[in-house]
Amino acid sequence: MRIALLDVKKATGLNSKFTAVNVRNLLLIKNELKCDLFLFEKDLLTKTKYDVIIFGFNSIHTETVLTQKFITNNPDARYFVLCGEYEQTDCINIRYVNRRFSVIQNYEGVTKMGLKHLQLKTHILNLNLLISKQPNNLVTKKYDCIYYGRWREDRSVYFKRYIQGGLYLSTSTKNMKKFKHEGCNPKYLDTISWTDKKETLNLFRYSLYIEDVYTHKVFNNLANRWYEAGFCNVVMFFDINCWNTILKSEIAEYEDEIKYYIVTDYSSLQNKITECNKDFEHHLNIQKGWRKNEMQLRSKMIDDLKNIINHAI
Repeated sequence: MRIALLDVKKATGLNSKFTAVNVRNLLLIKNELKCDLFLFEKDLLTKTKYDVIIFGFNSIHTETVLTQKFITNNPDARYFVLCGEYEQTDCINIRYVNRRFSVIQNYEGVTKMGLKHLQLKTHILNLNLLISKQPNNLVTKKYDCIYYGRWREDRSVYFKRYIQGGLYLSTSTKNMKKFKHEGCNPKYLDTISWTDKKETLNLFRYSLYIEDVYTHKVFNNLANRWYEAGFCNVVMFFDINCWNTILKSEIAEYEDEIKYYIVTDYSSLQNKITECNKDFEHHLNIQKGWRKNEMQLRSKMIDDLKNIINHAI
């Protein structure tokens, strides 16, 4: 069976640091499914016919003309759309060519894509486990706590509350002005590198987990940053409003231990950092214990993904 994985943007190349998590996830899916990955417009010129076509984490920057021609040239293929989170509201190319498809999503609830008349099935999988891997060797930690990622409007109240003073913020230059406008005043960094085993995150002791207000009530599996902290030997602090996510996740059984790593504002975060710095490796080992089944969960998720792709109608 021939599988095509599409996420073609209107761009000419990839960032050499592979910063975008969607690209890193697509590369992992490509390896797991042994499929052809289409990232560039030239890839769509192939004459190869496919049995399954998967749209990966589509954005508003998706290429349309060649993609729709590619779909038209594969009229007998089965179609899937990957939804990493609730903000993903459309799959333009599916809509334009009127193809039936199934959704594989990372969260509970109804997708917001607004294409109900075309949807066949919805499958819920923890796609964020893709990024999980065995921990790197522990290196000398140079810095304390970091938050990294793009600006998200539904997270702005927490950005202002936490991203101050001694906390490092890694984001793109275009996003920095949005954080500054909101009143954030951290130590700014450019986007961090995700080169295998040389990830910038390895140099930090701690990372901050906050989520959108929407996600407090609609479960989304633990974010990529949780699994990235795992392989970079980073201790995670959780904003108190993330309890619903924690209690529905695979680490729920460690609720009593997790309570120690809950923070409520910048001041409480700094106090926790000071406490944990007295014996950082002790706290790292505690959180490593929460991950004892992580690689098995990842393997099961991959098996489930393959079964869906191979057998779903």
